[in-house]
Amino acid sequence: MRSKRSMASAIATRSKLPAEVFIGGAGDESSRLVLSYAEARRDGLRGKRDVHYLPHWKITAAQRLVCDLATAGHPLALIGHSWGADTVLRAAGALDSLALMVGADPVAKPVTRITARDGRPASAIRVVHVDADPPAYDRSDYVKAAGFLTGGGVPRAFRSADSRIETQLNHWNFAGMMKARGADGLSAEDWLAAFPETLSH
Repeated sequence: MRSKRSMASAIATRSKLPAEVFIGGAGDESSRLVLSYAEARRDGLRGKRDVHYLPHWKITAAQRLVCDLATAGHPLALIGHSWGADTVLRAAGALDSLALMVGADPVAKPVTRITARDGRPASAIRVVHVDADPPAYDRSDYVKAAGFLTGGGVPRAFRSADSRIETQLNHWNFAGMMKARGADGLSAEDWLAAFPETLSH
């Protein structure tokens, strides 16, 4: 049995692990595009990263989670796909500490745009926008187009991102978007690998 001191030390060490919070887009609980990616990352980085997942509609839960993680001392990276990127903005808006934000083909929700909550949160130290613009549309791209029409397109925070990565991938290809490299040679995964050092710049 561990002593109280060693248990406290383990808790303190864990509280300093960089935390990655993935937010899935519409239908992700059935398609598992982001959920599967987050689960694989959690398994592959066990002991190195504290990886979490939530669906886009759990806005209050996302805000509570990121605030709890920040209070516990975790450096934060928030990653959202489609409407999940909208929830990333809403969650980041509740933070007092800094966070890295990644939007993979982000789409604004109507209420977020109407209430002007799609701007850059004060907590965002760096915003990365991965854009998917495929030469041929599939069903996922038509779903995205419908979201654009109802929500108003790309959230303002991601339109003015610090780093933009352009891809020819379809909207469903979240894993591909995370690996795609921008003009600077860096991918969203590279930005995550460099985090939390990027939070000090």
